[in-house]
Amino acid sequence: MLSFLDSLCGALIARDVLRIRQLLAHPLSRALPRAVRDEAAAIAAGGRETVAPLQAMRFYHQTAHLLGVRSDPAARGRRSRDAYRQMDLPLEVIASS
Repeated sequence: MLSFLDSLCGALIARDVLRIRQLLAHPLSRALPRAVRDEAAAIAAGGRETVAPLQAMRFYHQTAHLLGVRSDPAARGRRSRDAYRQMDLPLEVIASS
């Protein structure tokens, strides 16, 4: 599902009307919330004058969070896994007077 949402968001941002319609015809599109489907249909019908696909991006983010994705899948390959590890810093003990 996350891959499908990634493709949909990419098509919406690029205003690729043909791709948006193909994705809306896909069986997975039935699992999308109505607001996301309506937004995608409006962008496909309205062309470049419509607003950013906020509903689709919000749903993508929520789905990624629920699936436990630790990093943005679009950023894969740009950073190593070590780049996402927590950094431990030494703490100094300060004596109080």
